[in-house]
Amino acid sequence: MIDLNGTLLFQFLNFFVLVAILAKFAYKPILKTLEDRRNKIASDLNNAQAARDAAEKMKADYQEQIKNAHAESQAIIDKAVKQADKEAQAQLASVRAQITREKEVAQAEIINERESAIREMRNEVVTLSMAVAEKLLKNNINTDRNEKLVHDCIAKLDMQKVTGR
Repeated sequence: MIDLNGTLLFQFLNFFVLVAILAKFAYKPILKTLEDRRNKIASDLNNAQAARDAAEKMKADYQEQIKNAHAESQAIIDKAVKQADKEAQAQLASVRAQITREKEVAQAEIINERESAIREMRNEVVTLSMAVAEKLLKNNINTDRNEKLVHDCIAKLDMQKVTGR
């Protein structure tokens, strides 16, 4: 079986001394290095999570800013469209007012021309009446002939009125 001799005992003693030396000089520094590394990894994970959270927050902020920018641009576009409609309506109203003024001026000119034509016609009637009266006086003719001459003048006036000459 197992033979217990001095070598085995010396090997046990040597093993325990080696374990004690390793525990004193190597094991504690290795454990400290492992603990430091574990703490650094935990710190890096925490920093990475914080950076991820900050990136998510920045992403949400940027999306909110983009949303606000779109809303503002739409508001600006709507305002510009309303302003353009307002200006178009103002220009349309201005054109309508100008057309109305020009129509009134044209109607006034038509009335003036009509009154002028009526005055000219009256002057012609007076002139013709004077010519008829002069012919009557020169010819000193009888009443039947006077009536016929007056009727002819009136017919001539009516004819001029109808033909527009």
